Order: sequence, then structure tokens, then C-alpha cells
Amino acid sequence: MALLETEAIVLRSYDLGEADKIVVCLTRGAGLVRAVARGCRKLHNRFGAALEPFTLINITCYFKENQELIALRQAEILKSHFNLTAQPETLSGLAYMGDLIVEFSPPYQPNEKLFRMLKACLEAIATSPPDLQVVQRYFEIWLLKLEGFLPDLNCCVECHRTFKENDRIFFNVDLGLRCRSCSQGAGSLLSHRVHAQLCVSQKLDPHRFANETRGLPAKTHREIAELTHRMLGRVLERQPRLRQSYQ
Repeated sequence: MALLETEAIVLRSYDLGEADKIVVCLTRGAGLVRAVARGCRKLHNRFGAALEPFTLINITCYFKENQELIALRQAEILKSHFNLTAQPETLSGLAYMGDLIVEFSPPYQPNEKLFRMLKACLEAIATSPPDLQVVQRYFEIWLLKLEGFLPDLNCCVECHRTFKENDRIFFNVDLGLRCRSCSQGAGSLLSHRVHAQLCVSQKLDPHRFANETRGLPAKTHREIAELTHRMLGRVLERQPRLRQSYQ
């Protein structure tokens, strides 16, 4: 039995028996894990409020190779987001992000970039809750990128010619971006603004991305949301659970 100590972000939890919970976390050192927190539902327990959703914690746990559930020994709060989870719309948006991580990330596969990206998104939302939907788009784009599903934004998937500023770019059902010549009119035309924002997302952290995109027209925000959800739907073979739209 090995001992693991690592940072973690709580994504969700389930009641187990009369006094325990199964806690799903994204960890820095071990990826997505499911842990049993014994006695955490008792009035006096060693976990306190550390297992609330989207709390950043430091965990100590025991695990065995090929064992689905690990035993959570200790959890120490590093940063809480209780103020965000008290708002129904924000909690729903965060839960959506957590669900996508569970869908995309294989258990016990370390992915520090994914952990740091989620942590940065939580901090951006905590800093400016009205930017929730913009940060969600950033999160979707980067989740697709880190899991290997985001198409190359810089060149045509077929002829590999680098896109120029005024090129007409088409998005196809295979998630590839094609120039006008290679697409032969098939697929959806990607607006220059949407393509530019996808490229910008690769260079900025979520807080700066939200600042950069805050002044964009609602139509452009809708187009970005529709595009990311089409990509996610293609990978998942179903539409994501939550679809928020700009008015």
C-alpha cells in the first residue's frame, strides 16, 4: 500500500453508507481519483469543510495498484470557494466543468497541465464571477487541447498551408479546419473573430482571456459557444449537459 500526498480540487461527492462519502478529485500528482472519506458525515470528523465542491485541498491518501477507490486519510484546505458555490448559476457552471473533466480524463493518469488549468479557471471565476461563461469557453478550448482533440488552429488539416489573416476557414465534422480550396464548400465557415479568439486563448491565462473578450459582441460569444459545444459533442457522441447562451 502506497502513500500519496498531493494538491487536489474536489469535483463532486456521493454518500456512502451512513457516515462515509466517495469523493471525486482532480489531483496534481495522480490525475482523477475517487477516494473514500470514512466518517466524514459524522458531526465531529477530521475533514470538516474540506470536501466541499471546488475546494482546493492538500490530501493524504493510501492506494493499491489496480484498486478503483483509494482511502482518504487527511484533507487540508488550501483555498475555499464557498462564496461561488452559494450561487446556483455559478455552482451549476462549475459542476459542468467538473463533469467534463470526469468524462475526458482517465482515472489515475497524472496531468499537471489540466490541474493547473482548472485551478486557474477557478481563480478567474472567483476574481470576477460575471465572467463565468467566458471562462467556461476557455476551459472547453483548453480541455479539448490537453486531451488531444482541438484541431490545429494555424494551418489547413489537408494541405498544411498556414492560414492568413483574411483566409476563409471551414470547420468540418471531423473537427478539422480547412482552407477554402480543400473544404470545397463543405463544413461551416468560421468567422475571423471566432478564429482569432481561439488563437488568443492559446496565449493567455483565463483571467486575461476574459478581459480580452469582455467587449466582444454577443453574436461572437454565441458562435464560440456553439463551436466548442459541437467539438465536445463530436468527442462525447452526445451534447454536453449544460449549454449557456449569450443574450
